[in-house]
Amino acid sequence: MKPTILSKLLIIIVVTSMALSACTLPISKTPQSQPGQLETITAGQVSARLTQIAIETLIAQVTLQAMASFTPLPTNTLAATSTPLATNTPLPPTITPIPPTATATPIPCNLATFIGDITVKDGAIFTAGESFVKTWRVKNSGSCTWTTAYTVYFVNGNAMSAPASVTFPKTVKPGESVDLSVSMIAPGTTGDFKGNWMMSAPNGVFFGVGAAGGVPMNVKIKVTSIPNPKDPNTIYDFVKNYCAAQWRTNAGFIGCPTGSYDFKNGTVARSYAPILENGLADDEGALITIPSIGGDGFIRGQFPKMIIHSGDHFKASLLCSNKMTKCSVTFELLYQEYGTATVTSLGAWDKIYDNSIIAADVDLSALDGKDVIFFLKVSSKADPTDDLAQWMAVRITHP
Repeated sequence: MKPTILSKLLIIIVVTSMALSACTLPISKTPQSQPGQLETITAGQVSARLTQIAIETLIAQVTLQAMASFTPLPTNTLAATSTPLATNTPLPPTITPIPPTATATPIPCNLATFIGDITVKDGAIFTAGESFVKTWRVKNSGSCTWTTAYTVYFVNGNAMSAPASVTFPKTVKPGESVDLSVSMIAPGTTGDFKGNWMMSAPNGVFFGVGAAGGVPMNVKIKVTSIPNPKDPNTIYDFVKNYCAAQWRTNAGFIGCPTGSYDFKNGTVARSYAPILENGLADDEGALITIPSIGGDGFIRGQFPKMIIHSGDHFKASLLCSNKMTKCSVTFELLYQEYGTATVTSLGAWDKIYDNSIIAADVDLSALDGKDVIFFLKVSSKADPTDDLAQWMAVRITHP
């Protein structure tokens, strides 16, 4: 702003202030009012107000002139400085734990589930030396197919004259079941007996039943003494002493007992509860004989020598077995005098399945005082199918 303008403005402000002060001085009170005094005061106040407005207008004009003539001095402008931008510092990745995925447990190759005992329940009663067949039913619960190269084998306990192992009868796929059978013979002494069995794969891996496959299958029996014959006059009981004989068929010699019913190679077994042709069970001891297959199929047992006395009789009840409807055989009793080579027939009886029983009775008095070897023989008459022949209560008696 120029000095002259500022000076003028200051003078105007001072003069104006003095004028305003004069207009507003207090008026001395007089005892009496003069005519026209009110109008004079009012006119003075109006004049003062007009003067004030004129001054304010003048000040505004001077101010506008001063602003118009004012030239602002240049000012130093600070140079802009670069402000570093924030940079994102990468954080290490956070590892989020992933919940474990449920994984299916793999099924073992060889695993078996026990279904049940098909024959010979736990605690079954047998007489000493009696033959039987134990059968277990198991299910293939593993992932591998069982072939006929698999076996069921004896682990421990009492083997009961069974073979060390028996092959599977058929191929068993996963989910299928199979019956595993083993021929056994009750021990010759009385008491309780148990045998444990497991299964074996062709590669030698063995397994049993149960969730982990480590439980063996077993057979538990009770052996009782051989009952006395019903005939109180019995001198020699062929049923009781049947394994004292030497048994053979047209296929060769066979063991005693053979255990299972073998229609190919022949069978000899014993039962103290034989089933008759009519389906009823008897309480007499019986020899069960099956000839081997072939046109001249037969089975024959040679018993130890014995002395015969006058009045001795050979007696037996001869029959086929229940449901063996095609049974057609010939029973025969032969003897050989000890020290000779001649074998002579003492009697022969033809039998078919007809719900009948043949009562064989031979008087042996002609052999009085001689050491005699007896032979019991059964021959197939034609088709060997169903030729399961029973010698029930076969004995030497002296009535």
